[in-house]
Amino acid sequence: MLKGITNRVKILFLLAVLTGALAVWSQLGKHSSGKPVYEGFAAIDTMDIVKVSFTAKGETMHYVAPKNERKWFIDSKYEVRSDIIALMKVGLARMDVKMPVSEELRGNVKTKLLSEGVHVQVQSEEGEREFWVLTNDNDKNSSYYLSSKDAEPYIVHVPGFTGDLTDLFRLKAEDWRNKALFRSVPGSIEEIKISYILAPSAPKDGFTIKKEINGYQVIDMPKADSTKLYTYLGLFQRVNVDNYLVDKQRDSVDYLLKSQSPKVILEVIDIDKSRSRTLQIYNALPGNKLLYARIVENGELVSLNPESFFRILVRKQWFLDK
Repeated sequence: MLKGITNRVKILFLLAVLTGALAVWSQLGKHSSGKPVYEGFAAIDTMDIVKVSFTAKGETMHYVAPKNERKWFIDSKYEVRSDIIALMKVGLARMDVKMPVSEELRGNVKTKLLSEGVHVQVQSEEGEREFWVLTNDNDKNSSYYLSSKDAEPYIVHVPGFTGDLTDLFRLKAEDWRNKALFRSVPGSIEEIKISYILAPSAPKDGFTIKKEINGYQVIDMPKADSTKLYTYLGLFQRVNVDNYLVDKQRDSVDYLLKSQSPKVILEVIDIDKSRSRTLQIYNALPGNKLLYARIVENGELVSLNPESFFRILVRKQWFLDK
């Protein structure tokens, strides 16, 4: 095709082809507005994650990892809330670049990312990715982002979601924890016992519910309302703690509780013994509306929301009242 054409013409022709190809590539790499496209630049495949580690400024490194297809644990100690794992996966998979940091701010932002940002490391079966994120004070729905110490900073966001990705990885370990306290369904519950310790009417207010051959019975109450009884049992399908107390908060509450006795003892025995719990429940402390309880099996202190928990702390007479 190029036979008989001088070398100079051939070179000019090839340069023209290359220039055209570069122009097409450049256009493919831009929106119709002319802005660069960074599709997939920051996003991370979450299908085969082995571990996600994160270290905030001045904090200990924490990590979350899957134990099986349904459960994740933080620091190999506590089960993690499924909603937070879902949020993390969405954030990592959809993380997208909005724009580069302006040239005049680039150096300062990069320095702050490395000194004040959260360092995140995502380990998968294919390898490892790391990045730093830091809250963008100019836009509550985006973060500053750095893919490596040698890279340039960008502004990233998660399309369709409000909030800053940095906040997720700044959560305390206890905030990642699954808040489940009771997950016992009628049929798996063998016994529930409530003992009121301090009330003058304590002996007659406490009660025991047992699973018998013909169903559940409130002991010494043959005429208990069956609808109320099974409604009550259903409450134990989903009971959460308000929070787990750790470090200084645990120490201070533990010190204050030593001066008082438990108000109520709640025992739940499940066929699945891992779901059985005994709680020592205390009065609210001065200036605080929350209830505090100690889980006897492991000694952990938890706070409870009284508005939801008082539905469980009923008196025996409740099963007769119409």
